[in-house]
Amino acid sequence: MSKEVVQVEDAEIVDYVASPGERDHQVSDETAADLKRATAANTDRAYARWWRMALDWCEHEQRTPLPMTAQTLAEFIGHLKRSDSPKTGKPYSPASLDQALSAIRTAHFRAGFEGQPYSRAARDIIKVHRQDRAKDGWRPRRAKPVTVDVLRLLLAQCDKDSLTGLRNAAILILGYGLMGRRSELAACTIDQVAVNDDWVTVFIPMSKTDTNAQGEDVDIPRSIAPDIDAGAIVQAYLDALAEHGVAEGPLLRRIDVWGNIGSDLTAASVNDIVKALAVAANLTDAQRTTAHGLRAGGPTDAAERGVPVPFIAEHGRWSKNSTQVLTYVRPADKRRNNPLLRKD
Repeated sequence: MSKEVVQVEDAEIVDYVASPGERDHQVSDETAADLKRATAANTDRAYARWWRMALDWCEHEQRTPLPMTAQTLAEFIGHLKRSDSPKTGKPYSPASLDQALSAIRTAHFRAGFEGQPYSRAARDIIKVHRQDRAKDGWRPRRAKPVTVDVLRLLLAQCDKDSLTGLRNAAILILGYGLMGRRSELAACTIDQVAVNDDWVTVFIPMSKTDTNAQGEDVDIPRSIAPDIDAGAIVQAYLDALAEHGVAEGPLLRRIDVWGNIGSDLTAASVNDIVKALAVAANLTDAQRTTAHGLRAGGPTDAAERGVPVPFIAEHGRWSKNSTQVLTYVRPADKRRNNPLLRKD
């Protein structure tokens, strides 16, 4: 290691010039754990699964996984393109290949190889996969938006005389009204919810677009529709919890068949509840009605009313540059501005 003395305004600054050693590329276990927490738990589990697959494939093909060359990355993505998912028995989707690519690049970043591997060739493989699937007639499957008309049908399946029914109704109202992610619903606590004369206000402490965890209040109008009082539904559930001695902690709880209150619901459980309500309501395409449909329903209805996209994105905590919200807004815009639609 060499050192140079630099004179700056009568102060000497010793500038050490050296090539980084092995230790300069290492982080402690504590720092590694904090970096891991920066990625959502579900995403981190998926990334770990893809990285294990990449390691196994590299071992079988006698290739180096870390750092991975652009050619090896392209070959691995090509291998996935030609493979079937063991979970579904069907070819991996382009979205799955996108996630695998992100997983590998994240593994490199965490290991200190920022910017590696070069992914242009791998992305071209994914683009070809999309084109091939489109030629074969494949269409992306999206959750069916739970618009207000569908929301009524789901609410009708909730027994207002049972704690379980009150909880399920609260899930529907908060999911639709917040344009909420199921993870946000599962993480919500009792003290984060306030009901007043005109609004149901929910404090969201952090979200994907609030990575610094500044938190924000999200207001849901009590009158989501003339016949749907969001405040009454949420307050009824809060009152029922209080009657059972639950006044703090997780808002959404497990409830057994005898009405006993248990631990908090997971995001997956929230999704299962919405899907079960859709089946009970005999909805068309009930299998496509999920908790994500609640997140999609609010912006779909808002777009039909002509609400500007920036307001929808802000309410639903989408990034200002997100294209996802446009998938809900564009169909309404296209119908409203259809060039063949007569206005007279």
